Amino acid sequence: MADLKQVYNFQCEVFEPKTANLSEKELKVKLAQLYGYFPFTNKGDGNKEPYEVDSNYSKIWFKCYDHLLNLITMRKQELKYRISFWTSIVALVISVVSIGVRLAVTGQI
Repeated sequence: MADLKQVYNFQCEVFEPKTANLSEKELKVKLAQLYGYFPFTNKGDGNKEPYEVDSNYSKIWFKCYDHLLNLITMRKQELKYRISFWTSIVALVISVVSIGVRLAVTGQI
């Protein structure tokens, strides 16, 4: 498990403006890296126990986790909107072309 300084550095990296421009795949790599910093303690008997939710380490970890998930969700929504936009453009072009063909066939052009 990482120490608090590593988590602070990772938090700064996650909240940098350039992180918002990363692709979904790159964001998932960051998320996998964050999983390595998951806040837990070893009880000594081989079992792990999560840190207290109120500790600074846990708060920083969950803020980073939430931010990365929001960015990944945003990327997925952008892709859906882009697909919807281009589908609308294609439908509009097909409509205009079909109107032109219909007018040409009926001889009204």
